[in-house]
Amino acid sequence: MGEVLYNFYLKAGEIGGIKARTRLSVLTKITSMQASLMPDEDATIKEFEKAIKSISDEFGNTSSSSTSTSSLVDTQLQFTKLTTTELNKETAATLRKQIEIFADLTAQRNLYINDLKSTYSRITESIVEAINVERASIWLFNEEKTGIVSADLFVRSTREHSEGVCLGNEHFPSYFKAVATERTLAANNAHTDPRTCEFTEVYLKPLGIGALLDVPIWVNGEMIGVVCHEHVGGERKWSSDDENFAILMGNIVSMAIEQSKK
Repeated sequence: MGEVLYNFYLKAGEIGGIKARTRLSVLTKITSMQASLMPDEDATIKEFEKAIKSISDEFGNTSSSSTSTSSLVDTQLQFTKLTTTELNKETAATLRKQIEIFADLTAQRNLYINDLKSTYSRITESIVEAINVERASIWLFNEEKTGIVSADLFVRSTREHSEGVCLGNEHFPSYFKAVATERTLAANNAHTDPRTCEFTEVYLKPLGIGALLDVPIWVNGEMIGVVCHEHVGGERKWSSDDENFAILMGNIVSMAIEQSKK
């Protein structure tokens, strides 16, 4: 299933790296993950062949290392400085998956730019796969700025989305102070971390959450919400790659919200 189609993504990567893979996703309207699961039908293969020819003409012999990319992709590449030979197999596989998911998501963003609800759903679904967490959510401040409300919360095991949960600022002062002043809030043990332990009885224990990785959402210089990555189970040591990917997700949410206001 999808072996031929997915090989086109490998070919695009050889031609122009992440930017070429992203271009292939845009031209075919099919992400690499979808391509790996689809049947290799003749009509679809022809579409990919046409797209690859266009990409070859566009990128020529430019190597992925010299290809100009968007600022978001540049940020992603900052934490790929180690070659796969310098990484253990598990870390390398995780990093490749994060890069692929990020490229697919940014390539598809124009399909969702006028529908924030769909954008949020796509982002939370991408997060759980890229960072291997059970729950991912996007929270935005209410109009009164008295609390954050879940705009989309996705549970991986049930494949269910929900929204509307509200958490008041007055109950979690340490958390809100920390998330507004730190680039990432990585709590390996959310129950003992002073920034997140306020959530233990009302949120963490009932849901079985052991670790949190949160990043703020900034729009026009104002923090308007949080992207939350929730590990169900015991403690979890978040890697620098996890934190960098989380930052990128916060940037994409910010970008989508800014675009929706234009």
